[in-house]
Amino acid sequence: MPLISVITPFLNVERFLPDAIESVRVQTFTDWEMLLIDDGSSDGSVAIAVAAATGDPRIRFLRSNGQRRGAAAARNAGIAAASGMFFTFLDGDDIFEPEKFETELAIFDAHPRAKVLYGPTLWWFPDEPHRNWTDSMPRQSGRLHMPPDLLDQVIVRQRAHVPCICSIMVHREALVAVGGFDEAFELYEDQTLLVKLLLRYPVFVTSTPTGRYRQHLDSTSAKATASGIYDRLRPHAARIGFLEWVEMHASASGLMTPELQRALRFAFARYPAQRRPLTLRDRFDLAIEAGRRFARRLTPRRTLSKMFKLLTRARK
Repeated sequence: MPLISVITPFLNVERFLPDAIESVRVQTFTDWEMLLIDDGSSDGSVAIAVAAATGDPRIRFLRSNGQRRGAAAARNAGIAAASGMFFTFLDGDDIFEPEKFETELAIFDAHPRAKVLYGPTLWWFPDEPHRNWTDSMPRQSGRLHMPPDLLDQVIVRQRAHVPCICSIMVHREALVAVGGFDEAFELYEDQTLLVKLLLRYPVFVTSTPTGRYRQHLDSTSAKATASGIYDRLRPHAARIGFLEWVEMHASASGLMTPELQRALRFAFARYPAQRRPLTLRDRFDLAIEAGRRFARRLTPRRTLSKMFKLLTRARK
């Protein structure tokens, strides 16, 4: 039984899949298995996966019989077939840093209460390295967070970078308990798992980047951004359905908290047609946030800081 299971769905990524597989093979920690799950590829990806599984007994290939069910379903199929104590996820066009497994297992050893771990990711432009950038998580990293703090602040209110799927490691116990990814989503399917985990389990956030998120025009997020249905930074229609799902899941699970309800009110406030009733405090805080965004463009940082310290004291 391997200690780590790597779940890798793929769809027509023959240009990138060899790099993804090799990034697992060169890990400094070697007690792992890798499950390659085809999601209906029509290019040479299946042949690459079969060859990899034939050449390394730690790699297994799961066939889809030519039917596309989506990344969430493919990942869930991999989870059901895997046997590791810890799970991590690598899409077929991304790669891991060589010391990912060793680094993250050491963190779990040092923080036994943690059931989930995540950290920053390098947003990787292989052909334009000057465009590379790495998530910054200074307020969250280096400590253990109890639920649902990260769900409120990171996923719902977007006050910090949401972790990429390649920078997550999960204890088997937690992953099985929450039931994996929600297969109804094509966009936000990775965040449905994060919501379930961050709602229930202690999470350690590391400052060490352990994955590279390849940027290319054929990725799901790039296509969704180009079509206008998704935007990483601005309000967009696809996020409404995701927020409604978060609200429903937390309520149905009996895990809704006043803090999460408030975070959802703030998130829905960006969508007037879906806005929830706001308290007087909500309105005051929203006005402060709007003023902060506007003032950043007009005033020096020091003046801005003093102004909002005064506003914050006035609210208290």
